[in-house]
Amino acid sequence: MAALFQLDSPVLHFGPRLPAGVRYSQRKFLLWPALMYRVVAPEVRPRQVNILQKAVLGMCRAGITFPPRIGEKLRIHTDLATLILSELLQRGLIKQDGLPTPAGNEVFEAEALDMRPAVTGHVFQDPWSGDLWPRFVQRLDYAELDRRENGFPDLILGTKGKPRRERAFMCRPLDPSVPPAPDVRQILRATRRHKSALRNSESFESADEDEHLDLDAGPVLERISLVDDSPTPVFLSTFIYLVENEQTGDWHACDPFGLGESPALRRAVERELANFPRLRETVEALVGSSLDAQAEKQRGWIAEVRALATSNLERKLTVNARDLPEFEQLLQLEMAYVDAQLLGDACPEQRLRDLLGAARRVLESSFRSIAARYPPGDVWRHVYFKDKSGKDRPVQDQIYVSSVYEARAAALGFKTPLPAALAGTRPNHLKAACYESGWRLRGAIVAAMMVATDRPDHPLVRAAKRRPELIEDLDQVATMAGDAIHAGDSSLELAAISPVIDSVYRSVAILGGIDVGATQLVGG
Repeated sequence: MAALFQLDSPVLHFGPRLPAGVRYSQRKFLLWPALMYRVVAPEVRPRQVNILQKAVLGMCRAGITFPPRIGEKLRIHTDLATLILSELLQRGLIKQDGLPTPAGNEVFEAEALDMRPAVTGHVFQDPWSGDLWPRFVQRLDYAELDRRENGFPDLILGTKGKPRRERAFMCRPLDPSVPPAPDVRQILRATRRHKSALRNSESFESADEDEHLDLDAGPVLERISLVDDSPTPVFLSTFIYLVENEQTGDWHACDPFGLGESPALRRAVERELANFPRLRETVEALVGSSLDAQAEKQRGWIAEVRALATSNLERKLTVNARDLPEFEQLLQLEMAYVDAQLLGDACPEQRLRDLLGAARRVLESSFRSIAARYPPGDVWRHVYFKDKSGKDRPVQDQIYVSSVYEARAAALGFKTPLPAALAGTRPNHLKAACYESGWRLRGAIVAAMMVATDRPDHPLVRAAKRRPELIEDLDQVATMAGDAIHAGDSSLELAAISPVIDSVYRSVAILGGIDVGATQLVGG
């Protein structure tokens, strides 16, 4: 049977670009294979208002337009509520009396995915794993090509007046088999993550920290369908590159759809190196050395960093840190921290973003461990109700939901009011944490609080006595990690991250019952 991907298969060019503020010193173009399906799904477009603007606009729709009252309801400062009202007024989304304009109502309703018009577009599937790229594209942009004598294409880029030819390695799978077609939930997830990436991310892998789409939402799923019974094999133009002035010798991959760096594409390239010798040659030509030699050098570096990180952890958290269930995640965090410190000014910003992600993963691991010892069970039912058909539905009154969380936190002895983002944890986030079907840090924290009020031996009971501000500490880590992932245009510095790392270690020590004494780490 002939291979599915041929030399004359279509090549799509969506303008792969570098993350904001990044310049390349060298790059090599790739034509990466994908299976394209035509589908009908809700339209994907960038968000028109941020979360707080949407919340304030919702208050205005409910007739609550007085800044102090809005601040009280949303648990934000009155000055912030006033500022947001001013922004909405300047954009013509509310009137002088604070009530929404027709445009404001339209924007508010458009933020719900199931309210958006259904359109025909395309999704793209990895031919090896069957996973969908988190992208939904309505318009196809075909690359201009010039074929060599052997039939392989070169990319023609630039402008009509000043075109340039780029040699690209075409990664052509020879296996004619096709993975199963994506189902509606996979398509919905792809459109959801594309919306998140358009909003505020330089990497398509980021799950949205503040919002969660219920993938069992019937009305949305009913509006999604496959148009094509079989996929169209295509190639996506992209490139791998070295960052200018980056002294690590590491290489990166660019998202084919024009949204910055793609760690997932890099992993896919690494996965296929053994199957495509020419692909390996392309990467080695970029980095200027053998990948085997680089790997050996990297292993030596990792061993040294691991030893130093282990010593640091024992100094900061005592030798008892080894007994913590999240010790390996702690070690990975400290290794990333040491690595960033050793690189100094040469540390790539993406590594600093990854460092904050590792900090959040440590806390997620801590709460997974707590949930394993103190299962949350059905505490989610406190913020659900049964409809007329007997089906469990989340309570839509976020004020009531927040009051439930606040009462549990106060009963434990934690400082209240809770941070706005944590108090605004959605009921479905809490339910997901109870069943581990969609793990999120804030949902896990709330689930643990709900359980702890009935368990005197729960770690949060002890933690509240040692540090009533612990929930604020945890929320700050979640916020900074989320901002680092999503806010691709903002800059990061190690000096701003160090207090967050210290806060994670302090929190882990408190939750794990470790008495670190008067160490350099735990001050307050």
